[in-house]
Amino acid sequence: MRPASRVSTLLLAMSLAAMGQSSSYRKFSVVDADGKVSALVPLPDAGPPRWARDVSQDGAPEWKKDRRVPYFEGPIAFVRPPMEEGEPFYPHNHQPSVTALANGDLLAIWYSTRDEKGPELTVLASRLRARASEWEPSSEFFKATGRNMHGSAIFHDGRGTLYHFNGMAPADSKGWDRLALLLRTSKDNGATWTAPRAIDSAYQGRNQVISGTRMTREGTLIQPCDAVPGGEGGTALHLSRDGGETWSDPGAGQAAPTFKPGEIGNGTIAGIHGGVVELKDGRLLALGRGDSIDGKMPMSISADGGKTWTYSASPFSPIASGQRLVLMRLKEGPLMVASFTNTDRRQARSRGMEFPHADGGTFTGYGLFVAISEDEGVTWPVRKLVTPGKGDFDGGAWTRKFTASADNAEHAGYLASTQSAEGTIHLLSSALHYRFNLAWVKEPVQ
Repeated sequence: MRPASRVSTLLLAMSLAAMGQSSSYRKFSVVDADGKVSALVPLPDAGPPRWARDVSQDGAPEWKKDRRVPYFEGPIAFVRPPMEEGEPFYPHNHQPSVTALANGDLLAIWYSTRDEKGPELTVLASRLRARASEWEPSSEFFKATGRNMHGSAIFHDGRGTLYHFNGMAPADSKGWDRLALLLRTSKDNGATWTAPRAIDSAYQGRNQVISGTRMTREGTLIQPCDAVPGGEGGTALHLSRDGGETWSDPGAGQAAPTFKPGEIGNGTIAGIHGGVVELKDGRLLALGRGDSIDGKMPMSISADGGKTWTYSASPFSPIASGQRLVLMRLKEGPLMVASFTNTDRRQARSRGMEFPHADGGTFTGYGLFVAISEDEGVTWPVRKLVTPGKGDFDGGAWTRKFTASADNAEHAGYLASTQSAEGTIHLLSSALHYRFNLAWVKEPVQ
């Protein structure tokens, strides 16, 4: 861009901000210089998108169900096409993130595209209003024209701030090999947003955002990002100790580890699409996809805030293409994993797992499951297949149609999860939304 054009663009950005025309900041253009993001320029919008309209700023409605009573509902579809003309919606909808808001709403985002590598790839959003029975039709959430917006995460910190992280490829490029890392925030339940800014302006690896943002007890923000564009090679962590103002990647510039058991690796978790939690003693625990150890999903532990990691085999089966796990701490205290028993998304019953039955025995179940640890990830004795027990469903993306039964659950999908203040666990796959509580997970199948 010529200097005069760059000045004009920046003046346009300031003018739009002064006019208040882009309070959602969902559409913007980009000024690049020397292989980096130089400026993000808001573009005018005809009006607020559906997810930003009439957003309540009241507290969450009272939950009248007893959390001690087992509860399960779903799945229902959260990926819904838009109603307004001009809103994009493509055949391939995938890679969600979801968070519970202070007003009782849920806000989910995901990408929609024809081709995962294409520059048309955009980020959509839908809101499930408090006490509503279905998600609202989607509308565009975040897009720079002609750029692949690969990888998104949304996270409410419980302190009044909602964070949105997103990757962005160079103009008209194919794929997600090189991405800049963008951030914006909201203080009003996602109705309005700050203008996006680049927290890593260079188009490079280690910036493919993964859902599963965390905040430690000391207030450190942790944003996982794939360290590589391929199926193996680990997960990077971007860390902020000042509320998102400045960021660091402990593994940047370090030699890639081999993820061998007992190896001490510099700044990279074993497995892509990694999920991470803080343990009660301050260590970080992570699980990932690929980079299997002894035929199992790899587990990584860091005692120095992500600077170094040691690797070992977890008790879980590895997962593969079209699948992503969740690792989180529940409000009740224990850790929860959500994953799949199988590795082949086309053959749901290719590998099963034993689950407890109310008669004291076990049965073999297939597909989506959750597991609970009461001892900080040492053992995971409580396991439950996540299935409504019957019905035909469309999991979208790589899953497509499947038939649920007592021993068969959804067999693929990119998982994302959040927990509402009253204890409901919301688990999203690539297109479907499951709701349950800890009491249901602990109850053996009848």
